[in-house]
Amino acid sequence: MIGILLALQVNNWNEERKLKRAINNTLKTISYDLEIDTTFASTIIKFYEINRTNSKRIIDGEITKDNYTECLECLNLVTIYQPFNYQTRGIGQLKTLTDIPSTEKDTLITDITKFYAVFGPLIDKSNERMDNIVLKNFNDLEKFPWFIDMAKGNLTDEVITYFTESEDYKKRVTSHAMLAVGNHLAIAKQYKQDAIELLEGINKRIKEEY
Repeated sequence: MIGILLALQVNNWNEERKLKRAINNTLKTISYDLEIDTTFASTIIKFYEINRTNSKRIIDGEITKDNYTECLECLNLVTIYQPFNYQTRGIGQLKTLTDIPSTEKDTLITDITKFYAVFGPLIDKSNERMDNIVLKNFNDLEKFPWFIDMAKGNLTDEVITYFTESEDYKKRVTSHAMLAVGNHLAIAKQYKQDAIELLEGINKRIKEEY
């Protein structure tokens, strides 16, 4: 009987060691993922802060036929965007461990799970919305008679007049900015902020284990 109990204890101990090792390896992967994400989020934030400034210049009528060359990027504000492609390898690994009862009391794992549960759908939906509005704008602009000239980089008077004076372009820029700046940029900023805080907790745990 004693031998059986000892064998069970050793088996439980081995299983706990395996689980602990699996959790630590997963935390390392998530840490790596979040480092990539925060760097990429910084790129997105910089891109959309410039986009916000340029959008305001169009909306406020600062860009005219006389000075449009100062901001050529202002002419394609509504047909480009930066998708936020966050890393999912680590959270994918973690999902295989969260079904184990002993992980339910781990507050760090709970925090990580909540983080991805909140931001995953937000980012995916924002990417989808941005992709849809950009594609719609591109398809709509394709119908204008000057589209081929614009595509060739031939900025005719018709092209310049549309992008600097038309209410249609201002409306498209306003709509695009509401999603890009008011939503996409805001999510990237919050993701970066929360990811940095989460990273601190993860890296602290990893250091404590060694």
